[in-house]
Amino acid sequence: MAIRAQNRKEMVSQLARNNIIVADILSRLPVKTLLRFNSVCKLWHYMIDSSLGFQALHYDRSQRKPRFLLRWSDFDFQPLESIGCRYVYNFIPTDTEGNMFSPIQVKVQEPVKLVLPGCFGLLCLATETRIYVFNPSTRRLLALPYDRSGIAGFGIGYLSSAKTHKIVRLNIPRQSRTSSNCKLECSVFTLLPEKRGLKWRAVKEGCPYLVEQFGFPAFANETIYWKIDLGQHQALHRHNDFIVSFKLSDEKFQTITHPDHRTDTPRHWKSPTRHSTQLVELRGHLYMVETLALSHVAIWRLTNPENSIWSKACTIDISKISPKFVGELQCVKGTEIIFNSGTRLLLYYDEEKKTFRRKILPCSAENLTIYCESLTSLTTSQG
Repeated sequence: MAIRAQNRKEMVSQLARNNIIVADILSRLPVKTLLRFNSVCKLWHYMIDSSLGFQALHYDRSQRKPRFLLRWSDFDFQPLESIGCRYVYNFIPTDTEGNMFSPIQVKVQEPVKLVLPGCFGLLCLATETRIYVFNPSTRRLLALPYDRSGIAGFGIGYLSSAKTHKIVRLNIPRQSRTSSNCKLECSVFTLLPEKRGLKWRAVKEGCPYLVEQFGFPAFANETIYWKIDLGQHQALHRHNDFIVSFKLSDEKFQTITHPDHRTDTPRHWKSPTRHSTQLVELRGHLYMVETLALSHVAIWRLTNPENSIWSKACTIDISKISPKFVGELQCVKGTEIIFNSGTRLLLYYDEEKKTFRRKILPCSAENLTIYCESLTSLTTSQG
């Protein structure tokens, strides 16, 4: 009997080791392949469809191979569409070297105003009145509950302690729509795939400033960051307030000032024609990218959010590069910083060699979004 019990323990141990090996192999495959393997056996189905541990392992590996999502500039309009999804957009996924994958089609009810960069595998699409959550890897689309209020700002983040995404929506209070100096109302949608019928939940604390309505926020350190909309000429609490942040864990707002030693003068830093700024997450931290036309790009890292302390990461000389090639910074891969452009080219800058190279894309890089493959599920699907 002792021998049989020992044999059973050895068999169980062997099966556990085999499952670890299988998980290790499968976690290296693209999502499209994993979805095909979903019906091989019950173990594989559970692992691919439901195991958060496996999904986290897969996403961790996919971060090493980020993808770009290119949006065709035009779209199809179908006014007689029976289910009301009248606008059809076509996207082309590519890797960071421009190699294409199968195109993706998305159907929505209104024209898309902005597509946010991926957050743990999920993207956010926004129209004038509605927000959608989209997984380009599984091609699932979720329309979040409709809200009558127009969108004054939005963002998506991931709370690791709860293993869930939170979508944040900022609205202008109805009684204050004629005023440019007001707090924005804030509501949060927590994405829980196992639950349906969820609604937007109001947050008691309002956003202290108007933010750039369809400007790109950034997500880093479990915090969403927006640039303050300085074009509204609103009164600042501090003369150099530049960013509003929202921490997902305690759902509190904070304001952050711009770096003390910026390269431009105060009268120029608000001018997009002379100077532009961008917020972006790189290597898990918030960075601010300053682009001074025909001169250089300065990249700052936020080292201490509580005290608004920034450090200069690097300065890139772009005086010999055509301005149309230097768009927004998309990501860092290895030693290279990758910029999009207003053309079909991606611009790569090697931090160590101080050199540039270019890569041709199938369509304009202006409407480009970055994401990493993920198996994260949504509550419903569409399109």
